[in-house]
Amino acid sequence: MDEYKFEKGIRYEVFVGIKDKDSYMEHLDVSDFKRILTEICTEKKISFSLIKQMGGYTHSKGYTTETSLRVILIGIREEEVHRLADELKRIINTDAVLITKSDIEYCYV
Repeated sequence: MDEYKFEKGIRYEVFVGIKDKDSYMEHLDVSDFKRILTEICTEKKISFSLIKQMGGYTHSKGYTTETSLRVILIGIREEEVHRLADELKRIINTDAVLITKSDIEYCYV
């Protein structure tokens, strides 16, 4: 397997719930989020992957579940991740966006 050369990098994951922070309703649907994310990433030339999932959390009014979207980013500067997360948080009007950071090794085959 000498033909595969792994590079070291950083993987960021941005977890975004799509419930509005004021009404706790999902006013935005997944296709709208995909369109918004694609527009932002195309403009800024950010490579991404998007995964739809379910999430749950406790907030000031109790516990809730919601559609949660995970944006995976590799090959991006940390400042860009924070700008993207801030922009998504503002557009969706959500309380918080979770960002995780992991050291990885990757290769293209």
